[in-house]
Amino acid sequence: MRWLSLIPLLFLNACLAKDLAEVRATEPVQTDTFPALYEQLATCAKREIQMGTWVMGQPDVHLTRERRGPLIRVFAIYAGSALFDLTFQPAPSGKTLVQYRRGYDGYDSKEKTWSIMERCSNRMAAQVPP
Repeated sequence: MRWLSLIPLLFLNACLAKDLAEVRATEPVQTDTFPALYEQLATCAKREIQMGTWVMGQPDVHLTRERRGPLIRVFAIYAGSALFDLTFQPAPSGKTLVQYRRGYDGYDSKEKTWSIMERCSNRMAAQVPP
């Protein structure tokens, strides 16, 4: 009988996976290269997004590493919908290519998320010795 209580959770996960796959299939709405290592930049972005104050409340933030190569994703979910998906890929000279894909943007999350990216990158640049 306990398995019956898992049915709504499985349904929610299936819907969320479809929602996230749809977001990832879209073209990025913002792309830039930052002077920071991609793993460090992704970790900083995840932490800052989790600690940030958001208009709608606190989103559920995840960091995943792709198995097929050096790609890290940071994505946020709120109320069962994907808010955004950030991808981090290494670029030449220790830089990182970051792409932002918009999900449900009823909360204007793009500007806040991108300012977090810039803040993390600036913080890391200040830590690098000349």
